[in-house]
Amino acid sequence: MVNGMGIPTQNGDSDTSNNKTIPVIVIGGFLGAGKTTLLNYILSENHGMRAGVLVNDFGAINIDAKLVVGVDGETVSLANGCVCCSIRDDLIPACMALVQRDDPPELLIVETSGVSEPMRVANTFMLPEIECVMALDNVITVVDAEQFPELMRGEPAHLARMQIRDADMVVLNKVDLVDSKKLAAVKAQVHEAVPRLRIIEATHGRVPLNLMLGSGIHMARGRSGGAPGGHIVHLHEHPFATWHWTSDQPLSLPKLRSGIERLPDTIYRAKGLVYLEELPSHQVVLQMVGKRYNIGDTEAWGALPPRTEIVMIASQNGIDNDKLQRVFDGCIGTGDESQSPILRLTRLLTADTGGGH
Repeated sequence: MVNGMGIPTQNGDSDTSNNKTIPVIVIGGFLGAGKTTLLNYILSENHGMRAGVLVNDFGAINIDAKLVVGVDGETVSLANGCVCCSIRDDLIPACMALVQRDDPPELLIVETSGVSEPMRVANTFMLPEIECVMALDNVITVVDAEQFPELMRGEPAHLARMQIRDADMVVLNKVDLVDSKKLAAVKAQVHEAVPRLRIIEATHGRVPLNLMLGSGIHMARGRSGGAPGGHIVHLHEHPFATWHWTSDQPLSLPKLRSGIERLPDTIYRAKGLVYLEELPSHQVVLQMVGKRYNIGDTEAWGALPPRTEIVMIASQNGIDNDKLQRVFDGCIGTGDESQSPILRLTRLLTADTGGGH
């Protein structure tokens, strides 16, 4: 798929970072894994986004009474701008009802049934009647670290495996209930089903929305020096670490794709503004959540000096500074057209029009 500026996007993703579509997160997982606990945390978290939440079992949502500002039938409006509704008959009418509100959500979260496959719900957002206003952003599967081994030995094993295979990312919940040996065994089981799938360890469903949402979160540009480089910053609120890399040299699109695809599974989230040799006049947005990533959504640099700034969020000990430094230093372009058909095309078009960058 190619976006409006000719930069191909990945995995068939729609460009959801503009104002035309609402990003959608689908949360799946087996009964009792902690999907509703994760939702409760999102609803109470100070993330600054007006979220709409659709659930099958409305009564299971334990919303803090201090947040509730209004109740209308099976819809609850919260003080932070979020709204929580039940799916009565069909998902599509429920979604459209949220969009048509006076204060439509900036994000939609759908909790699937514990005995369903998340991708069946996710496919709804690829239907023509809904994809013009909503676009799938991420599929999250919640796994119970304590019960998962037993689950995989029983009758639900096939369903549990399918729920993992549908996921862009797994939230391994209730890690406080298992020792390190059992935790390692559970992660090995997940990776046996889906190699290199990114796993976020959590207790009581406490996962920042920023780790699960690929679109709709914009990066604030900083100016911290001109040479390529990266460094680690630990987040005190959660057991995660961030790393960032900057460069004033243009990057190669094929090399950047390859670098993103080779990132270790301890890297949960990446975002940034990218200076590409294939499109030097425009800043390009990079968004990655789990195994889903998108390179697109361009606008002219204008008066800003072209520069790449990429931020990553990883597990607490999941950042190898030297390795990441080598990966992104290796993305710097060399002007070799044989490695980038888009660069060759850009130069041909520039030559034909007699223009510069």
